[in-house]
Amino acid sequence: MKKSTIFPLVLFILFVSACGGGKKTPDVEVDQEQAFEDQKALAVASSWRGNFQQALEEIEVAEKMNNKDPEVYLIKGAIYTGLKDNAGAAQYYKQALALDPHYTPAHFNLCGLYLLEGNYDGVIAECSEVVNDPTYKARANAYTNIGLAYFHKGDMTRARENYEAALNLNPSFVYAHNELGKLYLSTGRYADAILEFQQAVSGLPSYEEAYYNLGLAYLKTNDTENACQSFRKVVEISPGSEFGVNSNRYINTVCR
Repeated sequence: MKKSTIFPLVLFILFVSACGGGKKTPDVEVDQEQAFEDQKALAVASSWRGNFQQALEEIEVAEKMNNKDPEVYLIKGAIYTGLKDNAGAAQYYKQALALDPHYTPAHFNLCGLYLLEGNYDGVIAECSEVVNDPTYKARANAYTNIGLAYFHKGDMTRARENYEAALNLNPSFVYAHNELGKLYLSTGRYADAILEFQQAVSGLPSYEEAYYNLGLAYLKTNDTENACQSFRKVVEISPGSEFGVNSNRYINTVCR
């Protein structure tokens, strides 16, 4: 099965506060903690700008200041992900977890990395840690990731259960709607698939993959008119993407 395009959305670099927490004494400790937090924030800012080599230099300065902070290795892992060094990224996420086995952001990023690599058992293990943390805000993402893993393993029942768990947490989570629609499309439930894809594009009008999938679902129900409208929307949004190119092929062969 083709891998989903959801995962750039669930791999993320943790935002780092510029504040070092509560006041400490003496003042020199406060200054050192502030400098450490500022150094991590510099690395995160460079990463978001795509300056990964600079970010790596900056986070290594922070690591020399404090090599017992799991967030340092979370950021370092995310930088290595940006450098497309998956092995390095995994090493640093695991280093963060060695310091704190319950550090949910590292479980979350490692889960996303495993999904990119097609390690579906790893996805289930790591994202299960995430969904078991009731304080973590990205639990809907994690449930969706687990659903994707089960989908690729061919277990449609567990895949659907996890997509529905994501939507129970966040009914407007467009990526779970899209993935649930793909599951329904693959199992012949075309009307249900259409409803899920409609929910996805309603929540995110620039979601070209969901529009493309909606077009495919309409074709399955012989609704050529709505299918062509969906494919034209894909081309309007993203003509040069894989979905745009494939939509153009349908427009040239099916639509009039």
